Amino acid sequence: MRIAIPIVFAIGGLATVIFGLRLVFNIGGAADAHAAAARARSERIYRRLTGSNSLTMPSVTTRGLTTTNFRFRGVGFAFAGLVMLAGSALLLLIRH
Repeated sequence: MRIAIPIVFAIGGLATVIFGLRLVFNIGGAADAHAAAARARSERIYRRLTGSNSLTMPSVTTRGLTTTNFRFRGVGFAFAGLVMLAGSALLLLIRH
């Protein structure tokens, strides 16, 4: 049981790094797909709240939903995953 927590932490870190790298390098169109889904969700929410169409939607609501923004988020995910991996390695070294 003492080794299970660092291993689970390492697996989570590795998954986070992989997801972050997919966003950074837009592998499989991941950043494009996330940006398009976020824009569509933003438009649906805007239409529900205002009752108007998306042609009159202000550009402020879509400013943060670009592919570049999701690539920056990918950098954050990759860094967080590397920190998780380093933390799990540190936990494994401390416990043994």
